[in-house]
Amino acid sequence: MINVYDNFFSEEIREEIWNLLIRPKWTPLGGGNSINSTWHMNGLEKESYFNDYLYKMICDKLERKYQVKRIYANGQTAGQSGNPHYDDGDFTFLYYPNPKWEINWNGHLIFSEDGEEFTRIIEYKPNRAILFPAKMLHYADAPHSYFNGFRVSLAYKFMVIGSYVHLKKAPENID
Repeated sequence: MINVYDNFFSEEIREEIWNLLIRPKWTPLGGGNSINSTWHMNGLEKESYFNDYLYKMICDKLERKYQVKRIYANGQTAGQSGNPHYDDGDFTFLYYPNPKWEINWNGHLIFSEDGEEFTRIIEYKPNRAILFPAKMLHYADAPHSYFNGFRVSLAYKFMVIGSYVHLKKAPENID
């Protein structure tokens, strides 16, 4: 189950997140693998803004409390494609803080719901959040070669608290 939430935060919160994530804390080519690396910002779970303030807002909006395993950000410039992979934890929450994005810049999130073929594309869109099972094969497509900015995604790796798994179904307003 892939849940997509548009306009997840207020514009003021989206801008705060963006400003915190464009600071010079990025590790060049720290994400992905040696064949296809991306930019990475680790350790955001140690920062109160991400681990307390945003975490509470996310859980409130999803109507579910999770245990945070990790919080980090990925960054991609033109031509930097992610690699198909599975995540750690039970669920991944991705958030897109870029202030502007055009569909022809690519950089979309691609899923394989059956682990065999890529079956779903979620467009990269500012202020969009996506919640999906961590064991679903996925990757972030590269921004197009004429995109001269930085594609950022904020990732929360969640563990389910207790044995009951509940996902608030998001309105599917992207198809």
